[in-house]
Amino acid sequence: MKKYLVLLLMMVLVASTTTMALPPVKVTKCATCGLPIGRCQYKGKHPKPKKETSKPKKETSKPNRGSGNQSTPTRSAGMTQAQRDQVLRDLEANMVRVEGGTLMMGATSEQGSDAFSNEKPSHQVTLSGFYMCKYEVTQELWQAVMGTTVRQQRDKANPSWPLRGEGANYPMYCISWEECQTFIGKLNRLTGKQYRLPTEAEWEYAARGGNKSRGYKYAGSNTLGDVAWYESNSGSTTHPVGQKLPNDLGLYDMSGNVGEWCQDWFGDYGSGSQTNPTGPSTGSLRVSRGGSWGSIAGFCRVSIRDRYAPVSRLSYLGLRLAL
Repeated sequence: MKKYLVLLLMMVLVASTTTMALPPVKVTKCATCGLPIGRCQYKGKHPKPKKETSKPKKETSKPNRGSGNQSTPTRSAGMTQAQRDQVLRDLEANMVRVEGGTLMMGATSEQGSDAFSNEKPSHQVTLSGFYMCKYEVTQELWQAVMGTTVRQQRDKANPSWPLRGEGANYPMYCISWEECQTFIGKLNRLTGKQYRLPTEAEWEYAARGGNKSRGYKYAGSNTLGDVAWYESNSGSTTHPVGQKLPNDLGLYDMSGNVGEWCQDWFGDYGSGSQTNPTGPSTGSLRVSRGGSWGSIAGFCRVSIRDRYAPVSRLSYLGLRLAL
C-alpha cells in the first residue's frame, strides 16, 4: 500500500514540474489597428495607403497684406501710381481760398417767391476763412482713392439705372454720405491733409461768392444757363466739370451738374446770428446743396436746401471738398 502512495505522489510532482516549465503564451498586437493579431481582419498586414497622384492647386490670388484701414488705395484699372499721385497734386492746386466774412443765409430778397419754407428765416452767419475746391470731386479722383468706378457705384444703387455721364473729368455720383466719409479718410491718409465736406453755411457762403458776392440768385450769375448744367440744357446727363462760367470766387458748377453732400444734419433755421455753425448735433438726414442736371431753375438757387438719408446713392448727387 505504501508503495502505491509513493508512486502516486511522484507522478503528481512530475506533472506539476512539466506544467510550470511550459513557456507563457505571447499575445501580439497589430501595429496598425492595435487589436490582437487574432482579431485583426488583416492579421497584422494592413494594405499600405495609396499615395496622392494629383498635385495640390496653387494659390492664384495674392494674399491681402494690408488691413481694412490700409492707406494705399485699391489699384484702379489702367491707373499707375504716378498718375494717381498727379491726380492728388491737382486736387491740392485746385483748392481756392475763401476769406472769412458775414452773410445773410437763407431766403434773402433775390431769391424771391422761389424760396421754400425750409430756407426761412434768413439769418446772419459769420464764418472763418477756409478752402474750397473749385471743382466737384471727379470720377478720376474718386477712383484714384477708392478704386471704384462710377459704373460700380451705379450698380450698388441700382444696376438698371442709366449712367448719367462717364469719364475722368465728369463729377462722381451714386455715392452715399457715408462713402464720402470713407473717401475723405483715405484721401487724408494719402495726402497728410485734412480735407472734409463743407458745412452747409460754408457751402452757401462760397456759392454766393464769399466776401466778393454780388448778390446773384444762382452761383455766379442771374442767368442760370451761363453757370449751370440743369434740366433745360444738360440733355439729362452730367458734364465734365468746369465747362460753365465760375462764380466770383472761381468756383465752378455750384449751381447744377450734381448736387453736393454737406457735413451737417438737416434741421430748421433759427433767427439768431451764428458763428461757424455746424448744424444740429443729431438727426436722420444729411444736407445736400446745389441743383443738378435734372433740376429746374428754382432748384439751382444758392439758398436751395435738400436732405437725404446718409446711405442714399443717387445719380444726381456727388460732393465737393473743403479744407
